Amino acid sequence: MKKIALSVIIAFVSVIAMNAQEETNTSQNQKFGLRAGYSSFIAKVKVDGASASGDASGFYIGTFAEFELSDKFNLQPEITFANYSEDGESSSVLLVPVLVEFKANNELGLYAGPQFDYLLNEEDSEGLKRLGVGLSIGASYDISEDVFIDTRYTFGLTDRLDGDVEEFEGFNVKAKINYFQVGLGYRF
Repeated sequence: MKKIALSVIIAFVSVIAMNAQEETNTSQNQKFGLRAGYSSFIAKVKVDGASASGDASGFYIGTFAEFELSDKFNLQPEITFANYSEDGESSSVLLVPVLVEFKANNELGLYAGPQFDYLLNEEDSEGLKRLGVGLSIGASYDISEDVFIDTRYTFGLTDRLDGDVEEFEGFNVKAKINYFQVGLGYRF
């Protein structure tokens, strides 16, 4: 799993570096940037029909690329580091969303797409699968050409409970992780 996450990071950074160095006429069709802000980690567990949830708050910081597909649509891959704290304990997650943005008008963008997340702390992932897949939906508002605010919610799609946990043997247990983010971004 660590090799997969590291490979994704290296490939993404390499593509950004190669594209940033190219001086072509298509520079208006692609942009790069940074985003940061508040994030919440929401764990939801269902056991034989009953459910419970818990959350932790933190921050995120990441990089993204915008590739213009048409006048109304952009492709926006990202790599984001998020850190969450609860009762003096902290956990780190690597988030890799690949979003398609619909430009409703010059300022408002709506987006959706898959998000891969990887729990970075091995001790925090005991009993859980470290790699998960979710569906992100969100919106952004351009304050200026370069600065924007955005918010998104990611619904966990994969069951994160590791099948080897003996305490849950004989029960129908599912665990999913959702994420909420709101913050600022800067395109350069």
